[in-house]
Amino acid sequence: MTNINPIGVAVPVFIGLICFEWFVSRRKKRPFYRINDAVSDLACGMGDQMIGLVVAGITFGLYTWVYSQWGLLEMSSSSVWTWVLGIVGVDLCYYGYHRFSHRVNFGWASHVVHHQSEEYNLAVALRQPWFAQFSGWLVYIPLAVLGLPPEVYGLSYAINLLYQFWIHTRFIGKMGPFEWVMNTPSHHRVHHGTNPQYIDKNYGGIFIIWDRMFGTFEEEKEEPLYGIMKPLRSWNPVTANVQPFVSLMNASFSMPRLADKFRVWIAEPGWTPDGVAAVPFPAPNRGYDSDASPGLHLYTMAHLLPVSAATGCVIAFVNVWPPVWLAVGAGYIFWTCMGWVGIFEGSAWTRWVEIPRLLCVGGAAATVAIESSNVQVQMIFALLTLFSVVSIPWFRNGYLSPGRQ
Repeated sequence: MTNINPIGVAVPVFIGLICFEWFVSRRKKRPFYRINDAVSDLACGMGDQMIGLVVAGITFGLYTWVYSQWGLLEMSSSSVWTWVLGIVGVDLCYYGYHRFSHRVNFGWASHVVHHQSEEYNLAVALRQPWFAQFSGWLVYIPLAVLGLPPEVYGLSYAINLLYQFWIHTRFIGKMGPFEWVMNTPSHHRVHHGTNPQYIDKNYGGIFIIWDRMFGTFEEEKEEPLYGIMKPLRSWNPVTANVQPFVSLMNASFSMPRLADKFRVWIAEPGWTPDGVAAVPFPAPNRGYDSDASPGLHLYTMAHLLPVSAATGCVIAFVNVWPPVWLAVGAGYIFWTCMGWVGIFEGSAWTRWVEIPRLLCVGGAAATVAIESSNVQVQMIFALLTLFSVVSIPWFRNGYLSPGRQ
């Protein structure tokens, strides 16, 4: 198995396709994107991948250990049928965990992050929850017990994740007979809809056949209304991932009976104990669109390029780079994401986060450019230094401009 992580290689491709879809939506005057919403999606996705640098290695190691200790069958990774089993088996396990994530409060608190956006576009595909990976790996252990080789499992899992990127778009309509078996944008739009008939439908990853078999399939017949019943109203990726657990914890503390304090974690969303009146959801307060610095949209998109390149490199070379490099890369990515949050939400601390970041990046890039003996490396990091220096007045002018709300 190659040392290069395919997810990292795909990151710049994904970012390029997101930019292309955004451009097309603007040309066609179809409001499928908001910069603040899309940047929040990317921040959640980058955070998920940075956490995965540690968690994925541990969980893959556990899968490998179970396989080596209790694998029942001898399967060759050179056999086509082993790979067929890997692709199909991983997707069936994904269906099970995805359904669990919608029907059990604990799972929903982890998974809800992916549904918080009120838009539906390719950027939403990268809006991944941070904490689902701590428990989600357990559903794939039966494949290890069956005897599916770790390298087949790992690549099948990556394929499953990569496949689901393209189905997050509104530009592709119905796809005829292909939709009988495969998951498509139309099927997955239903999954993200909050229309009553769409809720908790179409859980499949690659194949929609599981939903047809297990009674969770729904065809797209009207435009879905995207988002969740209790909108987040924040662009902060930390808030997006932590708040659902805080809400669940508060609900647990408020339960009058001890048994119910524990049961609420495994009950279905909306559950209330016997004898306690259910509190109806208020009408969703949709339309959150905080944008405190509209003059910095282009600035944010420009800085998306180096941070997406850094994200791709960190993920791709997680098995090659020393831990110090990975830590520095992850720190740069998180620092940048939090600066984006401050820009859009108008937080008072934004300038104290963003300007030091630009200075640190510029200084580090200048050091690499001076010390490197490779001409191409010198040019790349010299440009990054110049970009960081120019970005300081660009940020200050945009952040303090009269158009700032």
